[in-house]
Amino acid sequence: MRIGFAGVGWAARGFHLPAVKAVPGAEAVGGFDSSAEQRESWTRETGLPAFTSLDELLEQAKPEVLVVATPPDSHAQLCLDAIAAGLDVFCEKPFVATVDEADRVLAAAASASRQVAVNHEFREKPIFKAVKEQIGTPDAGRLVFTQIWQLMNLAPWDEPVSWRAAMPNRTLFEGGVHLVDLLLHLHEAMPAGVYARHSSGLDQTRNADAIHLVTLDFPDGRLAQITIDRLCPAGTRYVELRADCEHVSLRASHGGRANLRIGAKRAQKTGIRLEYAPGGMAWLERGLDRKVLARNPRDDGAYGTGKLLALVLEAFREGREPPSSAREARDVLRVIEAAYRSAETGERVRL
Repeated sequence: MRIGFAGVGWAARGFHLPAVKAVPGAEAVGGFDSSAEQRESWTRETGLPAFTSLDELLEQAKPEVLVVATPPDSHAQLCLDAIAAGLDVFCEKPFVATVDEADRVLAAAASASRQVAVNHEFREKPIFKAVKEQIGTPDAGRLVFTQIWQLMNLAPWDEPVSWRAAMPNRTLFEGGVHLVDLLLHLHEAMPAGVYARHSSGLDQTRNADAIHLVTLDFPDGRLAQITIDRLCPAGTRYVELRADCEHVSLRASHGGRANLRIGAKRAQKTGIRLEYAPGGMAWLERGLDRKVLARNPRDDGAYGTGKLLALVLEAFREGREPPSSAREARDVLRVIEAAYRSAETGERVRL
């Protein structure tokens, strides 16, 4: 399939172009961008043509699928324009800005018999995929409680990327969208309710969710929590996951681990343990026993995007709903909007 790119910046070059190259039968045919500097460097670095508009890309490169890799506020219109031109769409996260925009895109896709997927590539990273595959097995049992946390010392108002810095009160939306999608993917259900609180830390003059706490309660008694702390002065923990099942606890640490422990530590076996996983590691815990399940490659972003893209393109060819579909991405937006509404009102929001 012929793949074109809307936006030829970092996301397209770091994730999507390597992903296209890794999928048999996929061919990158060029991209468009409003920045002349980006267009020039794209062609120089990739050897692919760069155009000034979607119309020019459609006319000269004739793509069948559009990868949307621009800032989030442009996603909805680009998806609508691509669908109207007869293309399927693979959109970078976050899908669109609101549930209402998601409904517009979904309605247009249904009317045109087109499909839209969203790059929630965490699902296909080996460590999170290994956790998902264990849930519900006889050895692990059913999922009971899930925690995901992210700790880093980068306040949202200090973001080096300008469009992210312009969204200081959208941390759960822009970065936390991966965490919400991962939770829904693991639980295979929508929560019955959402309760959330957020804070800008000690500086109450700022309107920013630098710290975010979200609790999801599911109809069958399962619970899940998300913690985001962008004001943490300790070492960065990009994504830490604990999924407690009936018989085991499943763990994943994203962002790299290199640890040598000698001796004793509470709640761990004595002795020597070496952990080395530059891209992150997943493991199973039963009492004091541990078993490694998977490790991420160093380029886990491009790897996960490539694995997801392969499944998405197969669904596009067959005319069926792809994995990580726009419909599922709409559910993620529903949870995020409910969390912000709960933080404003101080009340649990029912879904």
